[in-house]
Amino acid sequence: MQIEFLYSGQTGRSDAAEEALRLAIEASELECEVTYTEVNGMEDAKDKKFLGSPSIRVAGVDVEYGEREPDEYQAGTRYYNTPEGWKPYPHAR
Repeated sequence: MQIEFLYSGQTGRSDAAEEALRLAIEASELECEVTYTEVNGMEDAKDKKFLGSPSIRVAGVDVEYGEREPDEYQAGTRYYNTPEGWKPYPHAR
């Protein structure tokens, strides 16, 4: 399974997001290949359809929005709606 971890060059990779991804991969028991993609600036964000940092896609599909991905892109920090409230990283589900 192909997983893409996109992050802003300004904010860097989030340790908490990487940990959530690691836990999700372990729980899935699937073989996964993770690629890391740095996004630099708004034009790059538009080109890569970047929803904010960090963003994680599985087989090209955003882990939070799925197929209903919005067409508003940004280069800043992204927040996820988790069971613990809004966090700057996704829940490991």
